[in-house]
Amino acid sequence: MKAIPFVALVALIPVGGCAGTDQGSAPATTIVSPPASDGTTTAPVSPPADATAGTGTGTGTDTGTGSGSGASGADASATSVSAAEWTAMLKAATPGSTIDLGSRKVAFARYTGLSNVTIKGGVFGAIALDQWKNVTFSGTRFEPRDGDDPAGSMIIAYQPDGLKFDCTSFTGAMNADGQLGFSSISVRGGNNVSVTRSTFSNIGNFLAFLRTTNVQVTDNSFSYIREGVDLVGARNVVVARNSFGPYRPTPTDHADGIQFFTAGLTDTGDTAAQNVLIEDNLVDPGAGYRAQGFFLRDEAGLAASGRGYSDITIRNNVLIGTGWHGIAAGDPVQRLLIENNRLLIRLNPTDTVTSNWILVAAGGSATVQGNVAGNYNLAAGVVASNNTTIARAATSAEIADAMAAWAKSFTPAAQCK
Repeated sequence: MKAIPFVALVALIPVGGCAGTDQGSAPATTIVSPPASDGTTTAPVSPPADATAGTGTGTGTDTGTGSGSGASGADASATSVSAAEWTAMLKAATPGSTIDLGSRKVAFARYTGLSNVTIKGGVFGAIALDQWKNVTFSGTRFEPRDGDDPAGSMIIAYQPDGLKFDCTSFTGAMNADGQLGFSSISVRGGNNVSVTRSTFSNIGNFLAFLRTTNVQVTDNSFSYIREGVDLVGARNVVVARNSFGPYRPTPTDHADGIQFFTAGLTDTGDTAAQNVLIEDNLVDPGAGYRAQGFFLRDEAGLAASGRGYSDITIRNNVLIGTGWHGIAAGDPVQRLLIENNRLLIRLNPTDTVTSNWILVAAGGSATVQGNVAGNYNLAAGVVASNNTTIARAATSAEIADAMAAWAKSFTPAAQCK
């Protein structure tokens, strides 16, 4: 399995694999520079092999020039929005206003400090958001443009506050190796970020939150992806009622539904993810493919200094054919609760996976109760009760029943209007 280095705040999560595994060397990471003080931006550059964590926060001023008053009411024609027109719209927007882009493609220009605005519709390529506050994207499409880097993110948000994505869609593209490219959203720091009722398809994905507080990822559909949600030092997080799968990982990926890691969290105030609820999600990589369910590691060893994982609840999820690591906490968690999850085995003739497990490698204050899984690998001190072991492949009827029960809690993006 391949390890991915963490380059904090100025780097994009690379497309390919995940952190916290025993894989070999990692692919290159792409650096996107924040705007300079004069509002200009620099082209993406590749970091040296020994690149370490940075602290970029996307400060600067707005870019682009132009005039106009298009703060709202743009028609839904195919006419593109120029960078100058886009910047004029942002400058003209007043608190509480809506910029209605219809189905127009937007030539994005970076702009610092946009606040209290709804952006409705529009089609964007890869963009960077610098300290945007109380901004909602509603019904917006994000898809690659010529020149966008398949190893980068469609959105990288520096220090947002109150950033929302509702009924949005993210579509990727194949990279030069014929694999799914592009991450979706990469949030660096910030507070109050939500992603709801949105679709992510044919994309590497890697929806990542690094040092972000108050995060909600709810009622989204992720299909034909390589990775799900990555939580790195995030706090007060809810990931609920999402569907993950089918997956299309590369042969060297360590794909996950939800991945926790601490690699690169080297600041003195850093903590591992804390106060996280993972509830009512479906992870189904699809027949013939594998993805771990929920996978947690503490590569930075934060637990030793009292800054490790705490208050993690994983309940009422359905995981089908996830491979050995259905739910795996490989390092200590204070107040870990794993309850009422259903892990169903799906055999694949092309690999040697014959079961799945719930693993808690360090006891502490962990409780595992009311689950169904193929196996349990629990450290001494774990409180375990009412768990059921089904160490065989699930039948088609059992899988259908589990998915039908899960679907009752799901609010699909199709309900967006």
